[in-house]
Amino acid sequence: MPFDENIIENKAIIKLEGDIDLEKTEELRDQAMQTLHNNEALEFDMSKVDYIDSSGISVMIELHQEAGEQSKSFSINNPSEQVSSVLKMAKLFDFFKIT
Repeated sequence: MPFDENIIENKAIIKLEGDIDLEKTEELRDQAMQTLHNNEALEFDMSKVDYIDSSGISVMIELHQEAGEQSKSFSINNPSEQVSSVLKMAKLFDFFKIT
């Protein structure tokens, strides 16, 4: 798996680092969708994300919606300053559960 993943009591935590951009989003979507289907909760540790573009935000929205449709939990943990800034500019900071 290209993204570091840890499963604890049916909760998956995917740790993202560096740039989350068009180059990585297809892989991220594929891995995260599979992980979501196999677990009750999906969390993203985004403390080490340096940059996220609109394609990365789009994947987060898609995964959030999929989790809701499956009555599963979705959250973004420890967003870096860069991620927080983009989410606030896009008026999505309150859309996601952020811990």
